[in-house]
Parts: sequence; structure tokens; C-alpha cells
Amino acid sequence: MLPAMLAGSLIAILQALTMFGSPAILALPAGFHVITTKIWSLFQFPPKPGLAAAAALPLLLITVLLLQGKSWILGRKGYTVLGGKSGEPRILKMGRWKIAGVAFAVFVLSLTVILPYMALLKTALTRNVSEPLTWATLTLHNFNFVFFEFSATRKAMWNTFLLGFSTATIGTGLALVAAYMVSRAPVRGAGALGMLATAPVAIPGIVLGVGMFLTYSHPQLMLYGTLWILLIAFLTIEMPAGYQQMSAAFHGIHPELEDASRILGASRLKTLRLITAPLLRTSVIATWCFVFIGTIRELSATILLTTANTKLVSVVIYDLNESGDMGAISVLGIMLLVVSFTVVIIANRLPVLGNQRVPVLR
Repeated sequence: MLPAMLAGSLIAILQALTMFGSPAILALPAGFHVITTKIWSLFQFPPKPGLAAAAALPLLLITVLLLQGKSWILGRKGYTVLGGKSGEPRILKMGRWKIAGVAFAVFVLSLTVILPYMALLKTALTRNVSEPLTWATLTLHNFNFVFFEFSATRKAMWNTFLLGFSTATIGTGLALVAAYMVSRAPVRGAGALGMLATAPVAIPGIVLGVGMFLTYSHPQLMLYGTLWILLIAFLTIEMPAGYQQMSAAFHGIHPELEDASRILGASRLKTLRLITAPLLRTSVIATWCFVFIGTIRELSATILLTTANTKLVSVVIYDLNESGDMGAISVLGIMLLVVSFTVVIIANRLPVLGNQRVPVLR
């Protein structure tokens, strides 16, 4: 499990370092900066792109060190599954540690999910943030405003979910191909794809947005004002996370399983279809969900690349925050939560390898 654990840790650390949306809403009103909000402030009038680029360099250095540290930890050891099927989950008897484990899980969920979203639900069902939630103050005014009166909502929802599905599908496919090329090295120099797939994580989304704007706003290559520029930006932002997950999955499948298939006469494509693909099914579904959820909540690059016709839900939330409409923000936040949970539940119900047999080559 070590490659998957390291990949997850690497993604979490780097995404925390490059996050813009939450610090912009929580830190700037309190009068302090993190690195991404500082870079964003350097692009405000008068812009100082040189200072912004210099401020982004530490993130690049940290990324290189983390990637190198992952390689040092894994070294030349093997962390692979030699069997043809994944095992069923096993229940572990915790004994006297059960109460402590449950309490810790509830504590973490309360801080990160339960309390924030209960606050959103309470705000969505009342007219004012300061009002207590009672039968007398209960109202659906905010839901009616967001879904029926606020004209930007429906267009933003369509754009958001269209880009979410497109980015997740294309991004997972690209990550799958890149991870295969790096882990199996079918051609010389394929290892460079790993660095290219991971490099975007060192660039804060706000900086990437500026670069995309400067690149695709010329008359010769005018993509600004279309969904295409957002699709390119999202694929670039989500590629490192998708690649790290698929790379960890390939590290968990021993090449000898594929070698045995080739020895028995199967072509490379047939081996991928009958041996590798079934073993990767769970990881592919998890990567798709991860990329989809990351896309629909992305704000850092989006805020610089959207126009009135290409706004997304995250940008609408940011605009509503500027006007102080907490009720509408709460409704949109709950909607994104419901969509994310629905996608995860559907993905968890899809058939996985644990309930199937790997096809036998004949």
C-alpha cells in the first residue's frame, strides 16, 4: 500500500500549498496572506508579474523535493500485487480501541464535514445568518432565489457539470496512458512523461490562469471566452493528481502478470484488455471521481478565465460572497455537496474486480 499512501500524501500536501479559493475567502478578510493569495495580489493593478513568478519558485522547489523524497522512500523495493484478483475487505476487530477509533473518526468528520454543512443548511433555510432555525424562521426563499430567480445559476450549473464530466473522462484517460508509459516504459524516454504530468502542481492555479489568459487571448489563438480554455486549464490542474493515483495503481500490479500473458501468445493490446484493465478498474473509477470533484470546485484559475457566458458555480459563489449573500452561497454549496456524494455513491456501486474473475487467455 505504500505507493498509494505516498501518492495520496503528495497530492494532499501540494493541493494544500496551491489552494486559492478557501484562503481568499478566509484569510484576506482577516488581513493575512498565504502564498497563493500573495501571488494573486501581485497581479492586481499595477501588476508585478516578475515578483509573482519569483514568489511561485518556492512551490516548484517544494514539488521537486517531494517527488524526489517519494522516489527515495520507494527506492528499488517492490510493492506489487502478485495475485490475479484483489481481495475482499476484511473487518478488523479493534477490541478496546473501538470506542477511541469511532470517537476520532466522528471528531474529524465533525470538524471537516458535519459542522460546516450543518451551518450551511441552517443558513440556507433562514433569511438571515443571525436568525435561529425554528419553525417560524424556516423558509425556502434562498432555494427559490438560486434555482428560479437568479439567472446565472442554470448556465453556471450546465457549464460546471459539462466541464466536470469532460475533464474527468479525458483527464483520467491521459493519466492512465502516462502512468502506463512511465511504469512499463514501452519506449525509450517514456519516464519524462511522469515529470511533465506532475509539473503543473507546482504552479498555483492563479498563475496558471494568467498564463492561459495571455496565451489564448491573441487573435491567432482566441479561446478566451469559450469553455475550451477552461477545459485546457482544468486538464492541466487535475493531471498531477490523476497521474499520481494511476501511477500508484500501476506500481501495485506486477509486470510479471503481463509478461505471462505475452508468453502465452497474447498481444500487448489483448494483455491490457484482459489482464491490466480489470486490475485497474477500481483505481480508474476512483481517479475519475477525484478529478470530477476537483474540477467542479476549482476557483483559482477559473476566476481569471470565465466571462459572463462561461461562469461556473465556483465563480458564482465567489461573486455572491463579494455581495454578502450567504443564503444563496449556502444553497449552492449544498448542491455541490449533493452532486459530489451522488457521484461517489454511484461509483461505489459499480462492479469492481473483487466480485469478478480475471478472464483466462485461451
